[in-house]
Amino acid sequence: MTRATLRRAALALLATSSVAITPALAQEPQRVLALVTTAEPQVQGMAFVLLNAMRMQGATVEVMLCGRAADLARREPPGPAATPMRPMNATPAQMLAGMVRAGVRTEVCALYLPNADIGPEALIEGVRPAQPPEMARRLIDRATTVLPF
Repeated sequence: MTRATLRRAALALLATSSVAITPALAQEPQRVLALVTTAEPQVQGMAFVLLNAMRMQGATVEVMLCGRAADLARREPPGPAATPMRPMNATPAQMLAGMVRAGVRTEVCALYLPNADIGPEALIEGVRPAQPPEMARRLIDRATTVLPF
């Protein structure tokens, strides 16, 4: 084999290898946006356990709370949001707070605060009211997986 033939073979191999590797390296982490609306504590807890597991596996996780589920984001959550669940011995509100502290973008729906007769100061640090146009953009983004709970 001549030196030129070896060079062409090496370049062809390198080109083939880089094409196969580049897409895997260029992939962004999966983005998951969870819409948590249920008042059921077990479903809330399951949502947070699964979302946290996704986050630990490299996904970008975001949470939107609405209705009774938005009570979880209050500094003093009412009723079932304050009841510990087994086996983790944590309330859904505590699970959510842990995710917020870990940097998970968390918002309450734009209707929650005015209809609960409270202001944003009633929410735990790191949770903010959603802006409908921005939330709509994220919901329709094809790179986002939307999970309802």
